[in-house]
Amino acid sequence: MPKYAKRIRRRVESVLDSEAITGTATTLMARHIRRVCSRIDWTHVGRDDLAAEVRSGQPVIMALWHGRLAVAPNGWDPDWGRLCVVTSAARPGRMVGGVMQRFGLETMPMRDRKSNTATSLQVARMARDGVSMGFAVDGPEGPARIAKSVPIDWARLTGCPIWLYSNSVERYRILPKVWDNMFSPKPGGRGVMLYRKWEVEVPKRLDDSTRECLRQKLQDDLDALSLEADRMMGHPDRIN
Repeated sequence: MPKYAKRIRRRVESVLDSEAITGTATTLMARHIRRVCSRIDWTHVGRDDLAAEVRSGQPVIMALWHGRLAVAPNGWDPDWGRLCVVTSAARPGRMVGGVMQRFGLETMPMRDRKSNTATSLQVARMARDGVSMGFAVDGPEGPARIAKSVPIDWARLTGCPIWLYSNSVERYRILPKVWDNMFSPKPGGRGVMLYRKWEVEVPKRLDDSTRECLRQKLQDDLDALSLEADRMMGHPDRIN
């Protein structure tokens, strides 16, 4: 690539990363989510149980699929306690983080696709301070609905329970050209948010075989929860 083209690309990226652009974009996205979700008749299952646990002083690890993120900012009430959402350090992840912040949540970027020691240590410190963590278990780049072992490792490290979260709506559209077939809700109709404590004890010592078994079970249970939410909304098959 010619040098002038590289300079132009860097300038364009610098503009796109500026607060003037990203701040405006995330503000508009947050407003859209609030407006659409306010026009949906929501049912919550398990929400009160989660709220009671968090309010008692027990931080938790929230696990969901990346494809259900569009509604996720409404899934946590900051009055329960602090929640930090882990995102990618890339531009799309920073945009997601900006939207979450506008719903009163905190964010933290993971700067490596692989294990991130610094992030794990930060998670442990935040858990000691009573901060819960939220994580799209197949993010930031997929493959879709293939869970990573990160929540398992964090549960082992912190002793925090894992809660599974999913949502669905009657009326939606699938966003084009996204790796996870993320759905975007349409106003009107019904919606559901499901919260379920993962009743699996994560041992303090994990060998590779045990970690893989737990990862697979987490994946299967989150898939089942999402299918349950979709069927409650009248969709016989999982929508994404």
